[in-house]
Amino acid sequence: MNKKRAVLIAMTAAFLLIPVLDRNQYHIYILDRALINCIVASGLVALTGLAGQMSLGHAAFYGIGAYTSALLTARLGVPIWLGIVVAAVVCLAAGMLLGIPSFRVSGFYLSLVTIAFGNIVWMVIVNWQSLTGGPLGLLGIPTIRVSGKPIGKVGFFYLSAVVLALTFIISRRIAGSYLGRAMRAMRDDEVAATTMGINARALKLMVFSLSAMYGGVAGGLYAHLSTFLSPESFVFLESCNFVAMAVVGGLRHIFGGILGGIVVTLVPEFLRVKGWEIYYLMGSSLVILLLVIYLPSGLVPAIDNVFDRLFVRGSSSVARGSGASPTGTGPAKVTKGR
Repeated sequence: MNKKRAVLIAMTAAFLLIPVLDRNQYHIYILDRALINCIVASGLVALTGLAGQMSLGHAAFYGIGAYTSALLTARLGVPIWLGIVVAAVVCLAAGMLLGIPSFRVSGFYLSLVTIAFGNIVWMVIVNWQSLTGGPLGLLGIPTIRVSGKPIGKVGFFYLSAVVLALTFIISRRIAGSYLGRAMRAMRDDEVAATTMGINARALKLMVFSLSAMYGGVAGGLYAHLSTFLSPESFVFLESCNFVAMAVVGGLRHIFGGILGGIVVTLVPEFLRVKGWEIYYLMGSSLVILLLVIYLPSGLVPAIDNVFDRLFVRGSSSVARGSGASPTGTGPAKVTKGR
């Protein structure tokens, strides 16, 4: 096992131990929210970083997933796991229905389409009061239980971590497959990719639907974490927040959505805990702005470069100290002095 992988495993294990070491329920709730946000941001990394498509309306899929699972479980008595699965399928279908006409446009115009879709969904949530509860919100959403007992925020943390791991595996398998290579080719030059026989429209539809499904899963989890839904959770600003997570983490790195989701969720709360309640939004926005300016590729590529320099230089120093050749294939040459 190489050193980078060992460090990554150690960091992941340390993060997963936080709920065990810190029993503060509010802190654990924020970590739960961070993992849920990571799922949405990972979908945006696949959509934008892999396929080159921009969405500024993912709060709509997040909201559709949340209300679908909440209504099925609270009013029809559907099991929670089935409610979340149905929420994912509904958002997958919604992504396909939106994607089929939307991909006649691209770039800035596609962003406008997703913004409009997000506003439409928000207006439906606000005005369909008999179904969604309207501005007053939706109450009585059941929490997740195991053997009749609520799993609590700690159990929810590990459940969300498992779901995030599954979405990460799916994204990584796609990125490493022929489909991923075709998407990257389409992202870099769609005309050239189409000339080479790549069905750009089908790939766009597939990755957009997958990203929407991630939003639906995250929304379903959020509904059963909070047990209360309000339209304020699905406004346009929330879509911008998801995009910020993907950008801060690194749009073109498979870990970008995970690290970005954690950082963008935790930084404002860290500032709030420090007693900067008045300025925490401004401070967190400034931190995100500085990260985007000075690390335009995102946090993950920057950290990856630091690891490469540390481990490569360390390996080179050890090789030189042991008399090995720079390539490590044999002893170093010894030149006799005259």
